[in-house]
Parts: sequence; C-alpha cells; structure tokens
Amino acid sequence: MGYILVADIGGTKLATAIFEHGKPLRMIAQQEQPSSQEEQALFDQLINGFEQLYTANHVQKEKIEVVSVGLPGVLNLAKGVVLYQNNLPWSGFPLVERLLERFPNSKIIMDNDVYMAASGEYQAREFTTETFVYVTLSTGIACCTIANGQFLRGVGMAGEIGFSLTDTSLMLEQYVAGPALEARINKQTGKQEPLSTIMEKYYRNDEIVLPIIAEAVDHIARQLHNVLILLDPHVIVLGGGVFNHHPKLVQVVQRKLGDYLTTPLLHGKENRVEASIFKGNAGLIGAASRGI
Repeated sequence: MGYILVADIGGTKLATAIFEHGKPLRMIAQQEQPSSQEEQALFDQLINGFEQLYTANHVQKEKIEVVSVGLPGVLNLAKGVVLYQNNLPWSGFPLVERLLERFPNSKIIMDNDVYMAASGEYQAREFTTETFVYVTLSTGIACCTIANGQFLRGVGMAGEIGFSLTDTSLMLEQYVAGPALEARINKQTGKQEPLSTIMEKYYRNDEIVLPIIAEAVDHIARQLHNVLILLDPHVIVLGGGVFNHHPKLVQVVQRKLGDYLTTPLLHGKENRVEASIFKGNAGLIGAASRGI
C-alpha cells in the first residue's frame, strides 16, 4: 500500500496529513502548527511535519508515493516555484525542487491552496461538467473557478479577488479579511480581541461590532454578485477560516446577496451559495484528491 503526504500552508497555520493512496481517501493522521514567517524555517516546519507523520504511523518513507502541497500566493506551476506570497516569506522559492531532494521517489504536486480546497469540494459534490466557484475568507481572500472539470487559471492570477477595489481606499482583502476585521474593530473598541471573541459580540448585536461586520458582509455580497453575473455558476462555496468557524455568516452573506438580486432573471440565485463540506480540512482533502 502506498501513501500520500499533504500540506495546507496558510498565513496563520501549517497543516499536514497522511492518507492511504486509494479510493475512497482515508486520512490516517493530521497535525498543525503556527506558520513560520522565515523562509528556511517554514520549509523545515513542513519537512518536520511530514517526518513526524510517517514515522509516528510506522510508514516507510519509500512508500510515500505522492507529496501534495497547497499554499497561497502566485506560483509558477511549470517550474515548481513560489513566486510571491502576501502573508508568507517565500519569494522565488523552488518548492518542488526542494521537496524532490527529500522525496526523490515521490510525485510532487504543488498548487494554490484555494485551488486545492476547490478540488476536494468539487469532487465531493460529484461534479464533472458543472461551473463551480470556491471562495475563501481567512487571513486573505481569494477564489477558484472550475468549469467542465478544469481550473480557470487565466495567465496566473485568476481568482485573486482580494485585490478587488472597494468603495473605500482599500482593497477587499485589506478591508474584509480576518486580520483586517480584527484590526478595524479593535481600533474602535480599544481592545486586542481575537476574531472569535469579536464574532460572539456580533451575534449579540454589539453596537460597535455589528455595523463593521455588516459592512464587511455587504462588500462580500457585492463581490459574489459580480461572480454570479460573470460566471452564472451552479454553486458558490464559501470556505476558509472565517466562514468555517462562523457558519451563520454564510447565511448572512447569502441573504445580503439576495437583496441585490432584484432583476427577475436573478431571483433565487443566492440559494446557490453553500458552506464548505470539508470545512478546515478542505485544503488537505483537496490536496490528497489531486494525488490519486
């Protein structure tokens, strides 16, 4: 029996897992740790995480058939190089080459983390020809489109909606992503509270938190309105840490989107918005699915 090592590297956490290589996929074990913000240290974290998984689960390194990694940023997939990352330290980093040095007999797969998560969500719905959009709201904001089973990549930056303009002086990611929301609200309250605590206040209709989150929801709904008009997808999945930890927010965004679908031809299309099936494991499961 062969095995697949996978990683989902985010701006906040680095998650790794080991799967049996076959259908259906079976995750044997997983672990996570805070992501390092130093180039070599982040790579060392990744390798150490892999080694801990296959060693603790008595898997010989020679039986690792696939190593599949999802990570944010702009990637050169043909060369296996991480070109640029907004929230992590790799720039011009030859990730595939470095992984091949450690796993010379394994197939190495690298892709954007949103594309990895989208793969798993697409397959979980047993889609083959449908048009599908996966949106992540976490440390950053991005999306991935799959149509007829193929990614729509453009020239390399398709889906980087975090760079979309808002009606403020800031881009969408600077205004709506998790850290941005924390910073804006904590500036208003004079506190240093995590988003989890802030969201509890939102559910209680806190007079400071409520309008700021409502404004963020409005910006997200407007972005989804553009997605619907441009692509008319069968499904839009809302994932990433913020949506996964706060599923009520998915419903709030869905309702706000419905408020903007005033043209009769668009009525009811807000119901195409869904929560992630795999939640926080979407990136890991998607990465593993790419290896079979």
